[in-house]
Amino acid sequence: MPREWAGESDRDRSVQAYVESLIVPDRGARTAAHHPVTLLLGPRGSGKTTLLRAMAAWADSAPVARLDLADLARDEKNPIDVLSELAFKLEPRKQNVPRLSFPAFTLVRTALGIDVDPANRAAGRRQLGQELAGTPRRWLDIVNQVAQIVASFLGLPSGVSNALQLLPLGEQGWLWGRVRWKLASIRRRSTAISSALDFLIELNLAYNSGADEDRARTERIACEVFLHDLRRRYAKRAWAVRCLILLDNADNALGGEVLRLLLEKRHAATPDPLVVLATAGSYPETLQNVEYGWQHQPGGAYPGVWPPGTTAFTPTQAYEGLRVGQLRDLTRGEVEQQVAEVLKSASPPPPRDDSGVRWLSWAVHELTRGQPAGTARVLAALYGFDATVPWEERLARIWDPSGELVRGLLDRLLPIDTPEGLRELLASAAAAPDLAQALITRRVQDEIPDYLRTQFYDFSRDRMSSMHVDTGDPHADGRPETPHPLLRRLLLCELPDPDALHATLQAEAESRGEPGTAAYHALARGDLPTAAAYLEGIFEQTSPEEWCTELCRLRRAPLPPPGDGSVGSSQWGHYEQLVTHLRDDAVGPRLRTITRLLAASWIAPEPRAALTTDLVGDPYREPLGDPHATLYREINARFHTLAAAHAARVAWPPVLLDKAQQYEMEPWR
Repeated sequence: MPREWAGESDRDRSVQAYVESLIVPDRGARTAAHHPVTLLLGPRGSGKTTLLRAMAAWADSAPVARLDLADLARDEKNPIDVLSELAFKLEPRKQNVPRLSFPAFTLVRTALGIDVDPANRAAGRRQLGQELAGTPRRWLDIVNQVAQIVASFLGLPSGVSNALQLLPLGEQGWLWGRVRWKLASIRRRSTAISSALDFLIELNLAYNSGADEDRARTERIACEVFLHDLRRRYAKRAWAVRCLILLDNADNALGGEVLRLLLEKRHAATPDPLVVLATAGSYPETLQNVEYGWQHQPGGAYPGVWPPGTTAFTPTQAYEGLRVGQLRDLTRGEVEQQVAEVLKSASPPPPRDDSGVRWLSWAVHELTRGQPAGTARVLAALYGFDATVPWEERLARIWDPSGELVRGLLDRLLPIDTPEGLRELLASAAAAPDLAQALITRRVQDEIPDYLRTQFYDFSRDRMSSMHVDTGDPHADGRPETPHPLLRRLLLCELPDPDALHATLQAEAESRGEPGTAAYHALARGDLPTAAAYLEGIFEQTSPEEWCTELCRLRRAPLPPPGDGSVGSSQWGHYEQLVTHLRDDAVGPRLRTITRLLAASWIAPEPRAALTTDLVGDPYREPLGDPHATLYREINARFHTLAAAHAARVAWPPVLLDKAQQYEMEPWR
């Protein structure tokens, strides 16, 4: 298989360029720039982890730390453990940066890590003294630094904290009393602090034996000490390369706690050398608060949408210390780069010698819509066939419901631990153009338990779970409950009896008085006469643009799954089979033309979209029915026939001829 593409797409390079602009400041800068935390959102399979892995390798010459917070959470780690891991990974010597060390934080971490009996402080002091490296003289200055940080954190007067740093330990008794008095707000015990060890023991007890509020406050102190160590090392090197922190899977509870710590303790008034990039498959619950600039609403869009057509990664400022950006899917051009690599290393010749790369990249992009994990796995599956298998056949065969691609990719894209009942429900719901339409079906309303209905509703209203395509244009992307086209395709592959399901949905739509929806499901089960009769019935009852829009909506109905002998093997044979009933002379000429037009355009791939008629809120595409667009001439001819038959209707011929022109060029050109 060709090389991995992590970090090499234009999308990933844009994120890398954004990060590079932060970690490499201008030489000669007198003060260090302060950069907010950047939260990178993307659904499962969007390439977040592979991007961070590639970015860590790219930034290896600088201080860089990459952590998987999901792994740490499984190991029951806490925010102090995360800070410890960051310190450990940042300490190795790198060029163009000061040698990093974390003496104050290491001391605090050591103090918090020992097991102290609140009733036997003397034993705790002895144990802590044994844990601290070197003689008291070596760590006394560091204790004084920590005490000064704590004094500042707790609001002690600056004169007190300065004196606390300068006086010998034996002369600080009255000052320790002030610190103890302030520390009482952390840990509500009244015990004298007569030494540096007592001070550290007090922090330990606040962290390990105090209330949740005490523990959280001690974590903030530890984070402040961690940042203090970094600032001291960079104090005279404001131009030096910054420290890159890469936090993967920050959407769990641990990730939310760490991000909140960083947001609370990092301020532009006291800049630090950190550049933090965190990834998440959903917005961390801890930050879903108006206080942090954004609050999730069911069905609402997430912040930081990557505008279509733009190359630069420009996250949105959600909060004073927080930027949010979303990873987009791959463009057709980015997919083409990967396809070219596949064809270069594949033994059989490229398909369609004149434009093999363009044709295959178009087909793959139509199938996956550029979803990164889907694109990679589809290309790997295509590459894995025997060299004698034609590429067209490969494209159809990889979607075998029992095959490795469908099951494995669906497991990869659905939320982790999706209940089996919900997975089955989502498969049946995928028969509808969007999950909102599935929500009103009899099965969802009356035939499933309440808990499953709630799970389905939550899934459909969360754009990250459904992987909703979000370009900012709902006319192209569909309503918020519209799942990603690739996810819908995979779910449809799992339907045991799609014909029966569409028949049920057709009957329900008819009972609700929705003839357009009924026609959609009729066509999906191969009932072309019913769907064509609906289209013929509304002809000239609407504007020509509205009629063509309805034609577009109908032709997006799913084709029968590959492998039943009707899709991709003989496009013209399938077409002629569908229109066999037209041999009956009783069918009128207009209905005959509309029927042929609908049949051919349903089987054929979508042309380049027309803004006036083709943005129907359904991003689903089907290139497998006619992968080489052999029916385009037939569609073009039928539009011309309709236009000629209605030449007296001034508004209709121009629109119909424009539609015919859409089918004059193959869609991959």
